[in-house]
Amino acid sequence: MVDDHGSYSVNEEIEGAPPALSRTEVRQRRLSESVTVNRYLYQQTQQLEHMLLEAVDLQALLEILLVSMPRHFSFRTAELWLYDPEDILAELIVGGQRYGHSLQLHQDAYVMQELYDLEPDIVLLTPTDSRMFEVLKHEQGVDYALLMPLTDSGRMIGSLHLGLQDDALVVGESEEQLISHLATMISACFKSVVSRQQVSRLTLLDPLTQISNLRGFEKDITREISRARRADKALTVLIMEIDEFDDLYDHYGERSGQFVVKKVAERISSDLRATDMMARLSRSKLALLIPGSGEILGQEIGERMRDDIEGFAVDDGRGAVLQVTVSVGMVTWEPQQYPAVDMPHLARQMEAVASKALALSQAKGGNRITLSRLSTLIV
Repeated sequence: MVDDHGSYSVNEEIEGAPPALSRTEVRQRRLSESVTVNRYLYQQTQQLEHMLLEAVDLQALLEILLVSMPRHFSFRTAELWLYDPEDILAELIVGGQRYGHSLQLHQDAYVMQELYDLEPDIVLLTPTDSRMFEVLKHEQGVDYALLMPLTDSGRMIGSLHLGLQDDALVVGESEEQLISHLATMISACFKSVVSRQQVSRLTLLDPLTQISNLRGFEKDITREISRARRADKALTVLIMEIDEFDDLYDHYGERSGQFVVKKVAERISSDLRATDMMARLSRSKLALLIPGSGEILGQEIGERMRDDIEGFAVDDGRGAVLQVTVSVGMVTWEPQQYPAVDMPHLARQMEAVASKALALSQAKGGNRITLSRLSTLIV
């Protein structure tokens, strides 16, 4: 009711509204309401949420979803489809090829939407479900599949598929709500790391060559050392510098000097595998990370690149042809020989040892590769 002064009465109640509860009634109601949920699933979900929140970038999140998560829940395998109509994720994801068919980028969201009902929600596929022929089809020994839609404001941005060998996963109403909550958590973390990485990418790239800068290299090498340790595989670092670059720079000028650096970087990049990484450390110095490479393969790759640059004629576009050479320093880390727990310290040591080898190559006249080894046990 409105009183004579045009204001609402303090005691007026909205017609049809439920009666207001007292603080005591609210407390009793909260204490009496409970949900029964699978304890193992609940604990594992809690632990995984902590892992997701600690993911600092897209690579770390992919590692959790495709490697850690199936192990964490004792699933057989995981597969992630992501909606990438403008190839933004393709540019942001470093070394995605290592996941093979487990990571798929789709430019059409329909292929994901047709796996679900009109309102996407988690679903457990049985062996007789026709959708089993669409997901995890490259995996062996998978009889059941748990599908988790990843959405943003109701829009499909991805689909996570977890493969099971048997029907041990019992999904009741409470478990379904728990897994749906986890899917929402994954979607939010995914959106967050992509946004951060899009911003970070601008500060980690060298504007001239569009490869990583020194800051990006330091981040890349720390991540690759951690990955090499988990996989128990060697990692090789090559640091190379254009010989007599100061003379070239002084004689031909800044524009030609930068043009040579750009063309040399492009030439070397064309020889790299999809899992290799490259960075520009300074004006004329480049670095390469070669995962899964021991000393022999690392030397072969370094020698091939050195030889390729020696025979590479750089056309400056104005009628002049410049020819340059590079000196290379190399170091390889073998996890079995040099176990390490301090990844940043090992990264700095590898960079220092490779730089020392580069200096030896330059002292011997340049246009050569020199190998140095880690001489102390890293603990």
